[in-house]
Amino acid sequence: MASTANGIDSVIVISKQGAEGVKAAAGGGQVYPRVTATFDTEADKYASSEIDASQQQGDTRLGNFRTAGAIKAEAACGTYAPLMAALLRRDFTAGGVAAAQTTIAAAATGLVRSAGSWLADGFRAGSVVRISGLTAPATANNAKNFFVTSVTATNLNGQFMDGSAMVIKAAGDSVGVAAVGKRSFTPLTGHTTDWFTAEVQDPNIGVHRSFVDQLVSKMDIAVQPNGITSLDFTLMGKAEGPTTAVPHFATPAAAAGSGKFSGATAMMSVNGIPSQICTGMSVSLDGQVKVDPVIGSRFATAASRGKVLGSGQFTVLLQDAVYLDYFKNETEIALAYAMASGTAPNADVLALAMGRVKITSAKIDDGEKNKIVTCAFDILRYKGADAQHEATTLSIQDSAL
Repeated sequence: MASTANGIDSVIVISKQGAEGVKAAAGGGQVYPRVTATFDTEADKYASSEIDASQQQGDTRLGNFRTAGAIKAEAACGTYAPLMAALLRRDFTAGGVAAAQTTIAAAATGLVRSAGSWLADGFRAGSVVRISGLTAPATANNAKNFFVTSVTATNLNGQFMDGSAMVIKAAGDSVGVAAVGKRSFTPLTGHTTDWFTAEVQDPNIGVHRSFVDQLVSKMDIAVQPNGITSLDFTLMGKAEGPTTAVPHFATPAAAAGSGKFSGATAMMSVNGIPSQICTGMSVSLDGQVKVDPVIGSRFATAASRGKVLGSGQFTVLLQDAVYLDYFKNETEIALAYAMASGTAPNADVLALAMGRVKITSAKIDDGEKNKIVTCAFDILRYKGADAQHEATTLSIQDSAL
């Protein structure tokens, strides 16, 4: 019997193109880890409606061909940043940085400065920063992930992600603070358009399929307290190239080796206040990609994007009427979530910040257990004047960049 393809031998390689219609260079590409991944050519089917005396269908035709990809993965730092940036329509760039200075004190709730401004230095609520330069007895504050829950010009409030307390120390040391890695968000102007080539390699049978002009259409993140955080992407594109016996991407870069995330090493804040009652959360971003059919071509030749829509759901233990009132009163809240890849004080982190969330439903379950409130929400572009929130829908920070 001839060899057959096995998913464990398959490799998914994706590379950003230089331009629309130009297949990514053969010397590039990166391997993308997955739980599952499918890339296929699709077409609409049209059946003849003509009356037939034989009482049988006379013909079926296919419309324009297009491609669709679905990657189901486990969230990790570094690996999926190109796809995130494409969906957000902005490259990742450095976050807040405060150069070493002697005017920063360590307080119980965070860092306080008597000169300069955290906001002017680019710090935002929902980000993760690390401190440097503190001396005894506060050296334990250095080089640890600090989840920022709220920011003013003088106060950088939050808590360490490893659960330790901030060691209090007066100003005087030469202290620096920097957001770890880089961040991206959907900007107000200057939106990028990133096209990708994806290749599904099945080396044991010599079948390699390339998909050109792929746009990232959707991203879904789901977090549970007792499981690995999932990260799924949907891609849509215009064409599949000829199947080849040798891969187009012969020497792709290996996938990043960052650890996975779970809810046990994560933190959530609501309106700048840490939440200890969240039992799960999911976030979805939809770029509304459409591939339009045209007359005279078997393959789609035009693809477009709509506005970036954000939505999600979180579940919390029922303790009071706060979340029910948020829903009933249409109160808009700020929501932030940061997850670490381990228990180390400086583990890799992925952080999500949403400055304007509206809860669209709040439903309470029942049973012989703790009652749970399930809150569905929409993520809206922040339009307020509070500079601790970016004027965007969702901001993503990746410490591995």
